[in-house]
Amino acid sequence: MKVCHAAALAMVAWYLMIPPVNVDNRVDAGAPLSRWRQGVSFDSRQECERSLKDAIENPMTPSEYQAAAKVTLKAKMHPLSRSEMTRRMQESVCVSAGDPRLKAK
Repeated sequence: MKVCHAAALAMVAWYLMIPPVNVDNRVDAGAPLSRWRQGVSFDSRQECERSLKDAIENPMTPSEYQAAAKVTLKAKMHPLSRSEMTRRMQESVCVSAGDPRLKAK
């Protein structure tokens, strides 16, 4: 592998992709990746996976959930239940910025 090619691969960003919510206010992990929300970006797959693991292992506290629900209601949207919020994080994935599934078909 040429040095410039290896450097280009190393510079690819990674996104924490969060599944969308369907009309029933349930996580839709089966939706095409192009419909998922792009969360935080990372410089490497390892950083993204570490962050995701931490978020899954340390879910929102009740007060954090209430604050998030309040913001959601203020935006005139329906907040997810705590169990759906947990499921949404568990279904999230780390994806390379170059992943072709990110493009809408």
